[in-house]
Amino acid sequence: MKRFFNVLIISLLLVSCVSKPQEVVILSTNDMHSHIENIPKLAYIADSLHNLYPQLLIVSAGDNRTGNAYNDKYPEHSNLPMISLMNEIGFEVSALGNHEFDDNIDGIRYFINKANFPVICANVDFSAYPDIKMPAYVTITKKINGKDVKIILLSMIETSNEGRPSAHVKNMKDVGFVDAKDVIKDYLYLKDSCDVFVLLSHCGMAQELDFAAKYPEFDMIIGGHSHDLANEQFENGVLYTQSKYYLKNATVTKLKVVDGKVVEKDSQIIYLDKVNKVDERIQKEVDKYYAEPEFQKVIGHALTPFDDKDALGAFMADAQRYITKAEISMQNPGGVRFDNMHGGDITKADIYNLDPFNNSLVICEMTGKQVEEFLEIASTKDGFPTHVSGIKYTMVYVKKQEGGGYFTNAKAFIDGKPINQDKVYTVTLNSYMASSWAKDHCLSMKDCGVAANDGEFLYLEDHKDVDYQGVKRYECEIVQE
Repeated sequence: MKRFFNVLIISLLLVSCVSKPQEVVILSTNDMHSHIENIPKLAYIADSLHNLYPQLLIVSAGDNRTGNAYNDKYPEHSNLPMISLMNEIGFEVSALGNHEFDDNIDGIRYFINKANFPVICANVDFSAYPDIKMPAYVTITKKINGKDVKIILLSMIETSNEGRPSAHVKNMKDVGFVDAKDVIKDYLYLKDSCDVFVLLSHCGMAQELDFAAKYPEFDMIIGGHSHDLANEQFENGVLYTQSKYYLKNATVTKLKVVDGKVVEKDSQIIYLDKVNKVDERIQKEVDKYYAEPEFQKVIGHALTPFDDKDALGAFMADAQRYITKAEISMQNPGGVRFDNMHGGDITKADIYNLDPFNNSLVICEMTGKQVEEFLEIASTKDGFPTHVSGIKYTMVYVKKQEGGGYFTNAKAFIDGKPINQDKVYTVTLNSYMASSWAKDHCLSMKDCGVAANDGEFLYLEDHKDVDYQGVKRYECEIVQE
């Protein structure tokens, strides 16, 4: 009998020595782009998860703004609705995205000061602005099953625009950047001082997958910028997720921690279009923002829907050439923020959503040869053929064996005839294209001080019924390198 009790006591002691697993649950989004109309569904998901997991961690991988006039042009302050709603839901950290720069340094400052959570980035230098404090990483401690779990989230931003993020150069004045791949190793030591190590990245899927393959120090990478949908675990154990864009989805990740080490990982995509419930309190807040009457003003009419970006890009290029009276206009496809747009009445909100960047219009002087060269440069930089007005063109896209590619052999035509290589033409570009790509590829450059949106408003005012169905002004041949 005594031996029995000794065995029983030893068994109980052994059981008590085995740590009870702790489950870290993360709700993540990326590239919400101020689509506040979907926030009430996200809030419902967050509330439901909070009831099950009181220590739920909610994070964003950046690009919270730019894409919805009701946020980006809100009269009281740009980005106020998005920040307020993120505060209401309980976000605890956000990565810095390239579109956080769309409202200049003042917009960054406002975001940081108004948010109830830190904005983080390891490869940015705001030392020229002493009042802007942006840590490289943040440590968040959650008490789960009576024991603290330390989570470190490190963040990086893409620098694909000639060593800077993909934003207007003027909005990043005196801000320094380093390529993420050149600094990430400097932070791997953090793995030894936490239970869960997360890279909250806004570098894009290609770069993030490379990080996932190279650095098993990360328990998971929550990605952004490239608008991909991803949920995979690498052989080295790193879990990689991305939730696409515009709050179409969110991701719920569960990390099981035992004795300070993640031993099990599970991640699930939540498709918000399949969620039929909303947080009623948050819905009332969103309805209040959407009640702003200025955005509902009808400024034009489309006889047919805009079926694709070619039609929308052609419309934007026409409007910009119309207001500047230039001979040619070019619009980068990345600046066309809809894949398509409805027919019928066009409101102010429609135009602001289509073209949300506050770009001004710039008139450049280019020879015909420079026009063709710039078509190749701009298209390669943006990854898609450039939209135009006043010309049509053909071009070749060369696909590289290792991925990606470039545009070449552009041939421009005016009224069906080859462009005069030596003649000087006036060419309208938005200020993003002009300042980022055109400085060394034109004879002169002058900012008109006219907003691109104003050009689109005036064009619709003077052309009440527009029809761009089927409009496409380029032909592109694809060849393998």
